[in-house]
Amino acid sequence: MKYFLPLALGIIIANTPLFAQDFYGNIMDIPVTVNGKTLAFPFTGGLNNPQPNEIDLNNDGIEDLYIFDRAGNVSLTFINEGSANTPDYRYAPSYARYFPEEISNWVILRDFNDDGVMDLFTHAQKVEHVNGVMVYTGSYVGGRISFQRLGFDYTLDVIPIASLNGTQTQLYISNVDYPAIDDLDCDGDLDILTFNVAGGVIELYTNMSIEEGYGRDSLIFELTEDCWGGIFETSISPVVELSETPGDCADNFQDEEELFGVRHPGSTLLTLDGDNDGDKDLILGDITYTTINYLENGGSCEQAWIVDQDAAFPSYDVSADVPVFPAAFYLDVNNDGAKDMLVSPNAVNASEDEDVILFYENVNTTEEPQFEYRQNNFLIEEMLDFGTGSNPAFFDYNADGLLDLVVGSDGYYEPFGDNDTRLFLFENTGTAQSPAFELVDDDYLMLSIFDAFYSFTPAFGDIDNDGDTDLLVGENSGKLFYAENTAGAGNVPSFAAWQYAYMDIDVGLLSSPWIVDLNRDGLSDIIVGEQTGNLNFFLNTGEVGAPQFNADSGVAPNIFALGNINLAIPPDLSGNGAPVVLDQEGTYILLAGMKDGNIRLYNGFEGAIDQDFTLNAEQLGGVDVGRRSHPAIADIDNDGKLEMIVGNERGGLEAFQTELRLDSTTPTEEAGLSQQISVFPNPASDVLTIQFPYELEGQVLLFNSMGQLVMKENCKGLTHHSKVDGLAAGIYIVQIVGNEFSVTVPVVIK
Repeated sequence: MKYFLPLALGIIIANTPLFAQDFYGNIMDIPVTVNGKTLAFPFTGGLNNPQPNEIDLNNDGIEDLYIFDRAGNVSLTFINEGSANTPDYRYAPSYARYFPEEISNWVILRDFNDDGVMDLFTHAQKVEHVNGVMVYTGSYVGGRISFQRLGFDYTLDVIPIASLNGTQTQLYISNVDYPAIDDLDCDGDLDILTFNVAGGVIELYTNMSIEEGYGRDSLIFELTEDCWGGIFETSISPVVELSETPGDCADNFQDEEELFGVRHPGSTLLTLDGDNDGDKDLILGDITYTTINYLENGGSCEQAWIVDQDAAFPSYDVSADVPVFPAAFYLDVNNDGAKDMLVSPNAVNASEDEDVILFYENVNTTEEPQFEYRQNNFLIEEMLDFGTGSNPAFFDYNADGLLDLVVGSDGYYEPFGDNDTRLFLFENTGTAQSPAFELVDDDYLMLSIFDAFYSFTPAFGDIDNDGDTDLLVGENSGKLFYAENTAGAGNVPSFAAWQYAYMDIDVGLLSSPWIVDLNRDGLSDIIVGEQTGNLNFFLNTGEVGAPQFNADSGVAPNIFALGNINLAIPPDLSGNGAPVVLDQEGTYILLAGMKDGNIRLYNGFEGAIDQDFTLNAEQLGGVDVGRRSHPAIADIDNDGKLEMIVGNERGGLEAFQTELRLDSTTPTEEAGLSQQISVFPNPASDVLTIQFPYELEGQVLLFNSMGQLVMKENCKGLTHHSKVDGLAAGIYIVQIVGNEFSVTVPVVIK
């Protein structure tokens, strides 16, 4: 099953505001197959640094699954439809919209006020710009989860504590760390464990709500232990230093300045009672190491004391090994009543980015867990995930009239810095009305031989205007690969050898090309997005069969920063522009993917390249894929509306059904006229004939399935003939427009 999110774009008309609303949850049955397996939820957007939590999303009494991915600060929601001992999750994106937009870096779901609904703890950097903790209380509204920001009696709405001089400050938690929120002193309310600002030791912030007579409905924290468990973490060894007696810190804490001087680079904490003795043990992950350390608490609820450790936990089975910076999570994912362990990487853009959820089944009980390794790709096995970065494009690679899907990426994580990047080809094995994609080539056109490059970004178009579709590919250093299609119009594409640094074009970093005849002179031009957020325009000054581009985008007739567009959002100096240009009844509109994960929409112009684009929507249809959005848009189901598949930094794809049409015209269709107009033959291969019921005067427009205007002719009388023998095979929309009517008819050209 493929899950589409409906995207309300409206009918785009030049210089008309777009009234977009957010709509979620519409599911379109479009299967995706990889290695013979039909994926359950291919279009989730992928995962890089997942943080899984249990929560009942729909108030049905069953714990569902929420995943926060710190790569882009993205929420993903899954409904639990499994039975005992059988995990079965359904991707349910409609619930993700109910999680706060302000969450960042880490999320922990806990019911702190004991009302039966999960509350949300998260880092405060995105909103308050401090290393603190924000809290949201959970409730149910209309049968679904809802959150409300909790205020505090402090300058900022973050958890406060008393500082050494008696004033208030925020409870400090690093934006890199993952803290533990649990009942550490066994009094019924939730406490917080986190590393000291200088690192090395763990601090316990005790919730004094019970002690002060408030029950569990308050969050009143005091620093009660500055060396919880007596351990000292050096980041020099995966083994921590242990204290000899309860209440003391490890010897090295006071005696060895070289250890104390090592700054704390980052750690993750998970508390659980692993031996059923009533106190909480600790699983520790560190940014320096690939394994997790199980620390046994031999003390009590009143005084934690770590007495033993397993630095390659679980060493009795298969040790969790996650390069780099592992984080452990404790939740029941297979519906057997016993909490299991999941382990994921916590280092953004610096660790494993494909098999990112290790699943350890608890074969015993929650009270005395015994973990057995099951797999390293839990949930990921049902998703499309290309590692880090994903840049999709539509293209009919086998000339069967159906649009296929080509995806470039940054590549998969390699521990020694090599780049494993390529183009992935998904053939559309469905029909004109029911697309289905199957991976048929995981190194399309052998681009992986250029292993010094990454962030491959494909764009298809007829650069040399010879009637067939050529290929440009952007890459990390800002130049372009070019492969000429030598097959000719209507034939199965045949690409010549790769040319690197095409026409010496260099936009700096992260080139993202698009091919379009922007000034409508019959020659295809090039727009190239780049890291800074500019869209660079390169005018084709050559001729048919011999394109020519001036490599300097800032020299006339080229225009630097096309349309005065810059996609960087201050104070950020980068914008990662990814342009898509569509022709809407002779007027260009522009969609632009951005670094912040949104997609902007600009109304355009009718061919004057020095005109500005007018911003229509800051966040098109509410789309936010986290970071580095890269849209591909086309009508892949022949319904006259454009579908949009969007790549992101996490390396997956998300899919949206839009209301944007191939034509977008202002006249209304005359009642019954569409049934009286004949368009034949259909399919056509040479000449397309349009026969009217009475003499009409207007224009005939022909759009390909990507929304591009490929033909525009005047028509008058009872019959009009259009030559289509030079067009590539595929599905097209014929639009007949007059002063009082507009009629569209889908046709197939062989």
